[in-house]
Amino acid sequence: MPSGYSREEREKQVTAVQRLSKKQRNDNLLRPKSLIDALTTPEPPLLAEIKSMAEVEYASPVTSLYLRIEPENVAPPEKALIRYFHSLKTRALEEQKDFIAALPKLQKEILSDDLKEIEVFIDQYFVPAGYRALIIFKAGEQLNRVFKLPAWTLDALAIGGDPHIAPLEAVLEENEKILFVEVSIGESRLLVYHLGYLEADRITTSMPNKAKTDEPPFKRNEQRRLSHLQWHLKATATRAYQLFQERFCTGLILMGERQVLSSQEEFLHERLRANIISRIYASPAADPRDRQELIEAAVRENKAAREAKAIADLAQYKPGEQLVFGLRDVIEALNSFLIRKLVIGENLRQKGYVCKAHHYLSLEETGCAFCGAKLLPAESIVDEMIEIAYLHSVSVMAVEHRQDLLIQYNGIAAVTYPHVTDT
Repeated sequence: MPSGYSREEREKQVTAVQRLSKKQRNDNLLRPKSLIDALTTPEPPLLAEIKSMAEVEYASPVTSLYLRIEPENVAPPEKALIRYFHSLKTRALEEQKDFIAALPKLQKEILSDDLKEIEVFIDQYFVPAGYRALIIFKAGEQLNRVFKLPAWTLDALAIGGDPHIAPLEAVLEENEKILFVEVSIGESRLLVYHLGYLEADRITTSMPNKAKTDEPPFKRNEQRRLSHLQWHLKATATRAYQLFQERFCTGLILMGERQVLSSQEEFLHERLRANIISRIYASPAADPRDRQELIEAAVRENKAAREAKAIADLAQYKPGEQLVFGLRDVIEALNSFLIRKLVIGENLRQKGYVCKAHHYLSLEETGCAFCGAKLLPAESIVDEMIEIAYLHSVSVMAVEHRQDLLIQYNGIAAVTYPHVTDT
């Protein structure tokens, strides 16, 4: 049956259809549906959840991305965030070239698709406003997790058989989970705060029944009112302890009238009393202030106080023996695995070079002192230091609010292990 098309016209139409189909396939591939769906997760992960994620056996390579969001790398005209992702990707592919070369063809294709989807997600779907870090874990369709956090993190991209969870574990551990309790007579509101998210609970108590008595009415009413308050404060304390334990909280904020809070603290478990970081004396019903802002202000003040104490404690160590400071000397100590505590300002940035295989860092473009391989460039040698410190169980404090106190240490200081001499 004649088709009405010449051979040349038919070939052109078939070619056009094939091109369209290929474009549709690419569009479907590059639209990162799984990552977009992962954005709907409303709260930060639990440490137990992260650890269990790392215990899964994955059928394809896992890409772990950590991106710090700062004004200079989210400027739309320059697309700095995506360019920074390209830099991290290039280095990760170079670092893991032997691992990737040994993968079966299908796993290589999945890895390539994952990196393309992440790139499209960052470039076209991610809105960085209000966040300080973007974290992505991806392994084909088996693993798709996206976390937008209002907390500082390092910059890193790792490709391997398992998720690189150490930096996220550090973020979750360093950013306190706070229980906020506002107490009023007859009703208390409890909020669990972590990384910008709130979980609400409430305690209400009714007037307990009382047996008849010969006491005068005004005295009976006073006793009932006092007993009701005590009943309510005890119920509040019980629920507060339950939430503190169940949600692994590390700090407690109390809000209420001064006399009510004073009575409330008498009913609190000793562990809760020991972890009070702030008291807000105000009537909850009459105070219109946003509770999340109150919590975050108290957390900032508490963090600033802890930062000041950590920096002040450095004075007890003798420079050159148990204390080193300045970027070059700290790098030298870290390369020798001598550091047990690292205190570092968040604004300290410096390019450098790294050998991931042997955890070796340098400010100069040289070879690794252990394997001789050429060191790879690092956009931020400070981030590399922090990541290596995490891997070696070094205590790390990233100073955010009191960086002025670190000026005398050139922005970074480290406590080292005591020198051991042969006898």
